[in-house]
Amino acid sequence: MDRLGCFFMTARSVSDLEARILTAERLGYDIAGLPQIAGRDAMTTLALIAPKTTTISLATGIVPIWTRTPITLAQEAGVLAEATNGRFMLGVGVGHRALVESWHGTPFRKPLTAMRDYLTILRGAFRDAQVSHTGEIYSASFGFMGFRPPPDVPLLVGALGPKMLQLAGEMADGVVLWLSSPQHIRDIVMPNLEIGAARAGRDVSSLDVFACLFAAPGPDRASARDAIRRQMFAYVQLPFYRDMLVASGFGEDLEAFDAGIVAQDLPMALAGLSDDMIDTIAATGDLDEIAQTLDAFRAAGCTTPGVGVVGGYEGYQGPEVALTAIRDAGARV
Repeated sequence: MDRLGCFFMTARSVSDLEARILTAERLGYDIAGLPQIAGRDAMTTLALIAPKTTTISLATGIVPIWTRTPITLAQEAGVLAEATNGRFMLGVGVGHRALVESWHGTPFRKPLTAMRDYLTILRGAFRDAQVSHTGEIYSASFGFMGFRPPPDVPLLVGALGPKMLQLAGEMADGVVLWLSSPQHIRDIVMPNLEIGAARAGRDVSSLDVFACLFAAPGPDRASARDAIRRQMFAYVQLPFYRDMLVASGFGEDLEAFDAGIVAQDLPMALAGLSDDMIDTIAATGDLDEIAQTLDAFRAAGCTTPGVGVVGGYEGYQGPEVALTAIRDAGARV
């Protein structure tokens, strides 16, 4: 069966998150991811839950590089990789200027240069247990003492645009995508990953393309779409995602959304996000419709679709029922 992942945005408690990840493991999901946004810290949460798991891989998607020095993150990731017997995948990204600077009071600068420095330090720390790197943004002279992390901790980069995708293809083990479409994966992600992989003498087929998408399975597709629209409200206002969605052909949707925002009419804004847009970048509907969406992502080059279940729509019966339905849909040929 093709690989299938999931991610969890939030929950009422750590115990709830643990129950959801263990449910995903029992159902046969390959990866469970946690984002690093404004809720619980992803690294700490996974450290608490990791000892309860046995087979599922655990991932961050993503930790903004500005929030931790690369050595601090290497130490944390090394512990998680050790605790999971190699089932941990470290996802890092530059995040968004507005959030980085307002939440963390940290200047957002030269993201491509910063990511190259950051990956260089992480790679050296994992591979050699020591690193000496003088970069333009990040530098480190460090050696582990009394502990050596696994040398091959998988590194995934949150990448959307050509230059960051090329860097990921050159230096990382794959990418984490968010709000991407099959068209974006086919036309932008895969060609640029291949360019980067070729620079390093690597085969692009060895890279993991972990594309995360909202999912709302059930018979009432209209209600499910509306639940997705509500979840997307904040994301479609961030520049990196907007640029990608425009490149995927959804510029008119964003113009209609913006018109609703200007009019201070939230229902109008959300209605601007068309059914076509929602059906392209999210998985809704019955098992066949969910399967068609997952197949479209896989055909475009995604190695692991990662579904994030949303609630609050007609027919929603909780995360376990939804995850079971998506698993069953993902197994269809």
